[in-house]
Amino acid sequence: MRRALVGFAAAALLLLAAQPARADGTDPRSVTPAAPGRADATLTRGLGSSGYDDGFWIRRGAFSLKIGATLQARYEAWHWDDDEKPLDAFFAGGDLSGFSLPRATLQLSGTAPCNTSWYAELEFGHPGEDEIGRRFGGGSAPLGPLAQSYAYETLREAWIQWSLSDLFSVRVGKIATATTRQLMARPSLQQFVDVSLASAFVGSLMPGYTDRNRDHGLAVHGRIGARNTWSYLFTVTNGDGGDGTRNVLDGRTSDNLAFSGRINHAFLESIGYEEGALRQTTCESYGEIGAWAYYYADRADLPHTQVSDALRFGVDLALGYRGFSLTGAATWGSDENGLGDDADYAAYLVQLGYLIPGSGWEIAARWSLVDVDNPLPALAPLSGQQQPLGDGAVSEFALGLTWYLNGHGNKVGVDLAMLRGHDPGSRLLFDPYPGYQGTRGTTGAGADTYGLLLRIQWQLAL
Repeated sequence: MRRALVGFAAAALLLLAAQPARADGTDPRSVTPAAPGRADATLTRGLGSSGYDDGFWIRRGAFSLKIGATLQARYEAWHWDDDEKPLDAFFAGGDLSGFSLPRATLQLSGTAPCNTSWYAELEFGHPGEDEIGRRFGGGSAPLGPLAQSYAYETLREAWIQWSLSDLFSVRVGKIATATTRQLMARPSLQQFVDVSLASAFVGSLMPGYTDRNRDHGLAVHGRIGARNTWSYLFTVTNGDGGDGTRNVLDGRTSDNLAFSGRINHAFLESIGYEEGALRQTTCESYGEIGAWAYYYADRADLPHTQVSDALRFGVDLALGYRGFSLTGAATWGSDENGLGDDADYAAYLVQLGYLIPGSGWEIAARWSLVDVDNPLPALAPLSGQQQPLGDGAVSEFALGLTWYLNGHGNKVGVDLAMLRGHDPGSRLLFDPYPGYQGTRGTTGAGADTYGLLLRIQWQLAL
């Protein structure tokens, strides 16, 4: 292991670059800028230069390497309502708690000649693969018409990008698709320990369910306007990808493509895909509004039949004034299978925060709601969501407190969420990253309080 690390470090020192990697704000995982118009690809002697800027970087000439890491050490506890303890034939149910490391992420990025940049994200955390195996029969089992499996791959995202200018860049590989704002933000840049119930639900309706909205394909993005007040993202992807099987080898998949798009307008100062008030000053306000849509026509072949027309779209807003911040989002979706068994969804989020002036303390509150109109609540979902959808509304109310030791790079967060069903057919979402246990069996569904979820997390993002 030591020899491998030494060899990796030596190879890294030989990489050369014209500019260090930095965030471009167009897409949350755009960690490298457009490369300069002219680049010298000649390797020369010398170790180049190195430093730290939201990550350790090495550069010389037209090549660069930047290395970052995120660790999230967490304690979490579920206290279930006495009438809602999730009992079934395979689980004892009841209150659960414990320590975990849901994310241990390594980010690599850099530049190369000819306006080229690249990014790779490796995940070594343990969100709960064993639990997924017990629930669904292992990570390789196909789930839903989208044929996507629970493949918690180490390689979460990786792409190569060519940039003409800030106006136009194109990237190919395993990319982020357009979706609601909170999912576009990195986990390390959020106010709460993890995403809201509404955002987790929206993510479960998208490809690449494992952690975030990722799929294999192509993306075009850029910024427009004299002050870059407009930004856009457009993707063409497999639609049923994000897992570990190439579509050309996977007979479960369709050869149709999915399309997504997102546009943002910063009518005040831009905040990018980040939550909270850390970037604000006492004399400035920020404000951005965004709209997005995603569509996938899922078809089976031999014979050519409609499985589902999956449509998701939404609007969102980010506002900030001095220490105050607000994030709001509304999302709608539907799955139409052509047989009259159509499911419709709605998800809403309102999140408020206040960073106490002259301190590193922030308080926050949020409310989110998921509402499902599903004619087949007991059957597998039409859209490929990884559990029965239920038929009704589920809400979340949460309070959070964050202590920023050094911004998002070193912070401790505590939050407490109450989850509640509002209709007889309501079902709680299963999402291992936020810690939503889901409805296991029939107990736990319905119009009642499911329970309280406490999370305490120390995050270090280098």
